[in-house]
Amino acid sequence: MSKIVMYLRQALATMREEKLYSAMYVAGTALAIAFTMIIAEIYYVKVADIAPEVNRSKTYYLPFMGKNSDDGTVGIISQEVFRDLFQKMQTPESVTGVVNIWASALPYMKLADGIHDCAVKVRMTEPGYFDFYRYRFIEGSPFTQDDFDSRRRVCVVTEEVSRKLKGSDSLILDNRPYRICGVVETPSALTEQASTDIIVPWTAEGLFARYHVRYEDMAVDVFFAVKASRRKAFMQELREVQARYNAMHPSDSVDIFSELKSHYATVWRDLNFLFDVYDGSIWWYVAAAILLLLFVPALNLSSMVASRMERRLPEMAVRKAFGAKRRTLLAQVIMENLVLTLVGGLVGLCLAWAALYGWRDWVFYAFSEDSTLMDAVPVLKGEMLFGPAVFGIALLVCCVLNVLAATVPAWLSLRKPIVESMMIKK
Repeated sequence: MSKIVMYLRQALATMREEKLYSAMYVAGTALAIAFTMIIAEIYYVKVADIAPEVNRSKTYYLPFMGKNSDDGTVGIISQEVFRDLFQKMQTPESVTGVVNIWASALPYMKLADGIHDCAVKVRMTEPGYFDFYRYRFIEGSPFTQDDFDSRRRVCVVTEEVSRKLKGSDSLILDNRPYRICGVVETPSALTEQASTDIIVPWTAEGLFARYHVRYEDMAVDVFFAVKASRRKAFMQELREVQARYNAMHPSDSVDIFSELKSHYATVWRDLNFLFDVYDGSIWWYVAAAILLLLFVPALNLSSMVASRMERRLPEMAVRKAFGAKRRTLLAQVIMENLVLTLVGGLVGLCLAWAALYGWRDWVFYAFSEDSTLMDAVPVLKGEMLFGPAVFGIALLVCCVLNVLAATVPAWLSLRKPIVESMMIKK
């Protein structure tokens, strides 16, 4: 511990003596960290368990069922199949279903003045949805199973919608009245699956009148929350569900597993689409990003360290002549550069946060396939940017930069003989 304290004092003293060198080192490190952390933060927001999407690490999506045919067709999941097969599964922690509304056919809500209206995003679902996605209720509570079974026109709205309605306990949606049973904190547009304005039971009376279809005929997307320890059992139970369905529909058999995707796989698929890559070569893009954001700045910093070590060789030679070991001198150099790297990392992390917040209206859309982010200014919450994984990545990047930039040039310089080092002019 005493050696570490001594190294820290020496590092701080060196920073005060060589202010220009320290400033350039910190600036170079900060830029490298900032660019790396911007990308890390963007994908952390996509995959971390962030409210209300607290089950991302456990989530599997099943939007439809693949048909066992040569033409690659898919089969929808009816509400009857959801109720009789998927909702009764035992291995998932939670199962829910969502009926999607096409973005081109968003319903309209009457505003508080009773004259004007606006398009709103509506999530049609069932009571288990509020166990799967953990919204923070400001007022009221979710709609109940009795509301769902009785086909009542009830809904849960966001705080933003409630403000537009001036706190009213009812609303007019597509010319039909709905009772508001709960108000939730407005979710960020970055939680793509849970981002909505109004949540209604899909059985609500007359909800699908504008589509000229019965609600029983609307397709369901199924979401599963499965613990890592239960995934093997989940897959086995899913095979049994598939066999049961195919036994009941021998002429219309399906392959569930061809369409089942985890949340992580979905994000990875979007990344492939973003770079227009379909053959798995996305790893080359990742490798190129690492080289650009880490190794290039490290090479620049290492040249600075090498130049500085040349100036310090006489000092190091004198210390070696008085018995200082090479590993002690190397540890001091590494510690000095580690302090500078950590300072630069902290500055870079703050720069990344500032950039993400200031440019949040386009930077998240630029790295996303979600078109709804195009015109949105997403809400950024502290838990989205201030997570353990983010600091872990930042610390790892700092350590990698320090090792790459400081260790090799310092080791090569310290290998020179004492006499040769002392003959170098200051």
